[in-house]
Amino acid sequence: YIQLINLFRMIKAGVIGMGIGEKHAQAYDSHPKAILKAICDFDPNKMQSINNRFPNVSSAYEDQSILDDNNIDLVSIASYDNYHCDQIVKAFNSGKHVMAEKPICLNRNEMEKIIDAQERNNNVKISANHVLRSNSRFNKLKNEVMKGKFGDIFFIEGDYYWGRSKKLYEWRANMDYYSIILGAAIHMIDLIMWIIGDKPIAVQAMGNNIANKNTKLKYNSFSVILLKFESGIVAKLTGNGPCVHPHYHGLKIFGTKRTAIHDLSGAYYLESTTETSEQLPILEPYPEKESRQKVIHSFIDSILNPEALPIVPQQDVYNVMSVCFAAEDAIMTGKQIDINYLG
Repeated sequence: YIQLINLFRMIKAGVIGMGIGEKHAQAYDSHPKAILKAICDFDPNKMQSINNRFPNVSSAYEDQSILDDNNIDLVSIASYDNYHCDQIVKAFNSGKHVMAEKPICLNRNEMEKIIDAQERNNNVKISANHVLRSNSRFNKLKNEVMKGKFGDIFFIEGDYYWGRSKKLYEWRANMDYYSIILGAAIHMIDLIMWIIGDKPIAVQAMGNNIANKNTKLKYNSFSVILLKFESGIVAKLTGNGPCVHPHYHGLKIFGTKRTAIHDLSGAYYLESTTETSEQLPILEPYPEKESRQKVIHSFIDSILNPEALPIVPQQDVYNVMSVCFAAEDAIMTGKQIDINYLG
């Protein structure tokens, strides 16, 4: 009976924050079972431009207008990072599902508030916009890892090259605290956990602020993270904010049968250790930005059909945040940190 009702139900959505939030709005607008009802941003110039693209959608400058609207089922939180926790908690308390930009919050205390709010309103769901999971190339690599084509995986590298460093020195520099791990490296942490289908048990990390020492940003703009998995796999990841490098998500997978390389030079497999080893091309597209709507579309589908699994399930959102918090602790203490998973 419920499935029959959902067959004819439309999900009414709102978006808070119209920077990256414009992509969320487009995703709702293009889903056959969603209606974009409202958009919000505090910048009137930005709203004027956005209104021209969505002329039939209600617009506002205050987030509360969307959070209080009983006609909205699902809200995208795409505001500045330091607003996420409060807006997610309010959305849950209003009975709304949440699609959030990463990070969903900035520290463990905020995470606990989000979890508590969801437990009080246990009919609501949350997902996060970890868009790399929608990429065809990374999906192929995940499938091949799962099928054992790499043999035993023993080491993975992931590099988040920001390549747009001036963005670090805009609103992020005005936050009480900014984390390059939560703001950048989180994408690679999530990608690697998803590819190998496992959670790390411990983390070590270091970082520096050398590149931004003469800017308004007073916190680390670079971090390097080592993850240890129960299987013995080791992963090394970076959040490289100030790099002189195009925006890119570098990935290397090392197994006993095969190596995969994905970097600016191309994407290929190596299946021999000889110097003349043939580079077998990986042909699936990257960055394939047009596929990224799939993350939001799959979340809409999971709301309408409880048996449908979103591309980014709720527990995965909480898990990657837990790893990031442990990595932050590792940087602060200079010690290896055992990961305590929340949620």
